Amino acid sequence: MKRTLTANISGIVFHIDEDAYEKLSRYLDNIRRHFSTDEGCEEIISGIEGRIAEMFQEKIRDQRQVITLENVREVISQLGEPEQISGEEPGESKQASGAASAPFAEKGSKRLYRDPDDKYIGGVCGGLGAFFQVDPTWIRLLFIIGIFAGFGILLYLILWIVIPRARTTAEKLEMRGEKVNLSNIERSIKEDLHDIKQNLRDLSEETKDAFKKKALTRAEAPFSRSFTPS
Repeated sequence: MKRTLTANISGIVFHIDEDAYEKLSRYLDNIRRHFSTDEGCEEIISGIEGRIAEMFQEKIRDQRQVITLENVREVISQLGEPEQISGEEPGESKQASGAASAPFAEKGSKRLYRDPDDKYIGGVCGGLGAFFQVDPTWIRLLFIIGIFAGFGILLYLILWIVIPRARTTAEKLEMRGEKVNLSNIERSIKEDLHDIKQNLRDLSEETKDAFKKKALTRAEAPFSRSFTPS
């Protein structure tokens, strides 16, 4: 008789066989060690655990079903081992494996989502652009033409309701037709973090410029008043 344990993965509780639990624990420990020195380590691990939880949910029919060792092996097979990310051999460090080489996005199945990172209203055009691999600007122009033709707004609203929003890292990868594995999850999260930092830097620069202009305006005000003819 096998012991069954309870595991909380990304906020979702699963019942899991003891041998499957041990295999999954070793896998997650290996992932934590691999990304421990990376910027955004916690976000990367959280994204990976979220994907594992999604995959487990796809494999069980009800909450009482138990995750088996075979289920864990299938998940690991799809996500890949950390050592495969940079083509490094087991026991080889990331620095020695040529991790400086540019990462590439492995292709996978594609699904239609609304893009939350490229939107003006609901992300419909960004999602369609990612799915059909075209510039979303052209799709936005088509919707504008459709508005004048009398059907653009209605069509957009229908698509907004029907197409789900890409919420997780895995869904954003599927939206772009990229394989959902450790390498692409890591790359996608790091790109998101870089974009957030860049936006914060831009906002900081704009705020500094606004304060400088305001300070100059105040400094020049007394002089302009002193030269005003009586």
